[in-house]
Amino acid sequence: MVIGYSLSPGGLLFPYHIGALAGLQYHKYLDDSNPLAGSSAGAIAVASHAAGVPPQNAIEATIRMAQDCDTMGGARGNLLPLLEKELNTILDDDVHEILNNRKGLVGLAYREIFPMNRPVLDTKYCSKEHVVDSVCNSCMFPFFSSNWPCRLSSRQTTKRLPRVVVDGFFAVPRGRFGCPDFNMATEQNSMEEGETIMQPKIVDRTVTISVIPHKSISLTASEEHDQISPQLLNPEDSRSQLSRLIQLATQTAPKEEYHKLYEDGWKDVEKWIKNEERRNSQDDMSQLTGEPN
Repeated sequence: MVIGYSLSPGGLLFPYHIGALAGLQYHKYLDDSNPLAGSSAGAIAVASHAAGVPPQNAIEATIRMAQDCDTMGGARGNLLPLLEKELNTILDDDVHEILNNRKGLVGLAYREIFPMNRPVLDTKYCSKEHVVDSVCNSCMFPFFSSNWPCRLSSRQTTKRLPRVVVDGFFAVPRGRFGCPDFNMATEQNSMEEGETIMQPKIVDRTVTISVIPHKSISLTASEEHDQISPQLLNPEDSRSQLSRLIQLATQTAPKEEYHKLYEDGWKDVEKWIKNEERRNSQDDMSQLTGEPN
């Protein structure tokens, strides 16, 4: 069974995703054969992890961005150029080859609004600049990551027409909360190869990873056993937790907060793994006894 991991947007909560991917890899639930896809903060995490960037380097890049934002008056409107700068620093020049040669695809989602209005999941890259451009496209949240409502991609469909794009959050239905659908890549391949060619299924199962509790944001794209996110601390008062996470996503914080987010991502993965092992044990027992699970 091929498990794909689909990562949500999340602004400066990005280290949570890094911790989750690192935890999955450490516990051997993630290797180069697992497809990865992400939007916005999820796209940053997917690209950096698949490129082999050490988690500590990714966290330090987040801290530098936060510190630079503080000197510039805040995160709003300043994140995108700082992100592009950090990506060019931490990614190797052959990052496109690394991503292309990975057995499991690396998908970076965004929405093109001109010259075509369509969702895009980039999975093949021709240069480092292409990778950086795709991540920045995915992180173009209107009037937040930039002071503009959209971004002009550096990659054009024709020599005359620019590509106008927005954040990967807008590439999928609301119930996915920005978590890319691996079927997007299958559909794109079908369009390129022709409708008569059957494209192989990319994943058998998709696990969505969110920096915010699934229930708080109505992320319903996956079943409960296929969800990794922070635990809802108080179901009767989820607003306080949600407000705190949104604050961390949109405003800079001390470096200790980013290290804690990394640790939280790792811990939540370990909780998911325990539940996964319990489910597998129950399935094995059901097969032995012949009773339904």
